[in-house]
Amino acid sequence: MTKTAVKYPLDTATVRLQMPGTAYSIADLGGLFGDCFRGISAPLLGNIPAGAVFFAVKDAARAGLRDQDLPRWATTSLAVLAAQGPYWLIRNPSEVIKTRQQAGVEGYGGGTSALDAVRLVVGGSDGGGGGSGSGSRSGSGSGSGGLGGLYSGYLENIAYAYPADVIKFVCYDSLSGGRKDLPPALAAGYGAISTAAAQLVTTPLDVVRNRIMAGQGDGDGDGDGGDQSPAGASGPSYFGRLARIARDEGAAGLFAGARPRVGKAVLSGAIQFATYEETKQSMGRFLERRSNA
Repeated sequence: MTKTAVKYPLDTATVRLQMPGTAYSIADLGGLFGDCFRGISAPLLGNIPAGAVFFAVKDAARAGLRDQDLPRWATTSLAVLAAQGPYWLIRNPSEVIKTRQQAGVEGYGGGTSALDAVRLVVGGSDGGGGGSGSGSRSGSGSGSGGLGGLYSGYLENIAYAYPADVIKFVCYDSLSGGRKDLPPALAAGYGAISTAAAQLVTTPLDVVRNRIMAGQGDGDGDGDGGDQSPAGASGPSYFGRLARIARDEGAAGLFAGARPRVGKAVLSGAIQFATYEETKQSMGRFLERRSNA
């Protein structure tokens, strides 16, 4: 909850800068960060169980792989892969809702509650982002409703999050040396560095998945700095969309929002890993005292 709340304004800025044809700019910080907590209720609720499931599955998988005589990076990569599916199964609906509210997609602007946004997606009445999240079609603008709309971009989220998490955790393991008693302050520093590096490298993948969840077509934004409208037809494949952005928008499009993205990564990584290490060690001491009582 702390991580989500602290980084949310920078997350909103990132999403706004990544939309096609956006009129938001780093040069206009007032406009960029205006109403920057729009849509925060959904991720505040969704990220808690999702994060719990992610670390539970990841740590259990790592423990199960200890006897396989694998390099540490391989064990970490496999454990992160095992955690991605259930993590996004829980988180994806709140991610779709918050992305559309942050981007100001038509119908999801100011005054729209998280519950209203869920009704819009499930009802399919907004005309955007109702895809099933398949890896071969973007799902943007298909206009279909039902639960499939809440899982728009599911596979795309995994395609983005897996390399980002692998880079983050492999870097963290390398910096920490695999220590089990890392002080929270040191964990915060290592976490900030690792997360920032991972988020910078995977920015192009983040651009694509946010546009897919927001239901935005490439290059069809209205460009007036207000609410963006969903695309009117299904878009290209995930990698086709990535190639189109590279061709039409170049490095500026692929790395849109990179500066606020790295800023939020520093905050997110520091909070996440410091809290993780402190909680894990505190629970370990508590369980040890219980077993010795």
